[in-house]
Amino acid sequence: MTQHIRWWAWGLSLAAMFTPLILALLPPWVSAPWQIVLMQAFDPLCHQITERSPHIHGVQLAVCHRCIGVYLGLAAGPVLMLFLRSWNGVGTRKLIALSLLPLFVDWGLGIVGLWANTPVSRMVTGAMFGLLAGVLVARGMALRCILRK
Repeated sequence: MTQHIRWWAWGLSLAAMFTPLILALLPPWVSAPWQIVLMQAFDPLCHQITERSPHIHGVQLAVCHRCIGVYLGLAAGPVLMLFLRSWNGVGTRKLIALSLLPLFVDWGLGIVGLWANTPVSRMVTGAMFGLLAGVLVARGMALRCILRK
C-alpha cells in the first residue's frame, strides 16, 4: 500500500509541477482574451519584460526567460526524484543556497556590468534552481503521503 501511495504522490507532484509550465507556454496557441488572462495570472510572479521574455510566432510567453527555466526545472524535478529515491534530504539547505548562487551571480554581474547575461544564461540558472525545487516538492509530497498513513 505504501508503494501505491508513493506513486500516487509522485504523479500528483509531476502534474503540479508541469501545470505552470504548460500555462506559461500557452499564449501563442490561444485566442487574445485567453492570452490576456494568462498574462495577468502570471503578472504577480514575473516581471514579463518584453525584451527578457521568449516569444513564439511573435507572441510573448507569460513569463521571462529565467522563469521559463525555473518552470522547466520544476517539471523535471519529479522525474529526477525517481533517480534520487535513496536521498534522505541531508544538506537540503546548503543545496538550496547553492542552487540560488548562480541566479545571483548571473543577475549581480549583469547589474554591475561585468557580465552580459543572455536568455540562455537566465534560463540555465533558473532551471538549476527549479530542478532542485521540483525534487524537493516531489519528495515532500511523497513523504507527506507516507506519513499521513
